[in-house]
Amino acid sequence: MNYTNYLKLLDPLQQQLSGVYSTATLIISILLLLWAVNFILGLISKIFVLGKSVGTFYRSFIHRYIRILIYSFLGLFTNKSLREKA
Repeated sequence: MNYTNYLKLLDPLQQQLSGVYSTATLIISILLLLWAVNFILGLISKIFVLGKSVGTFYRSFIHRYIRILIYSFLGLFTNKSLREKA
């Protein structure tokens, strides 16, 4: 019995399966690309919301004290230089 003749009969089936494999690979690649873009955009939006909430908290409750501290610290140096000039 010669199996090479039977293998020639399976050649169209092999070509069809090769086409299905390449199409499935393309679809999986596109889905992975879309997932990665969605993941990055989700991270960006969550980081934006986190930054906005931290910034709002800082501006509402902490900024006035930090501003007074910085102005006091800078005032030490400016007053000293003004006294030396006079």
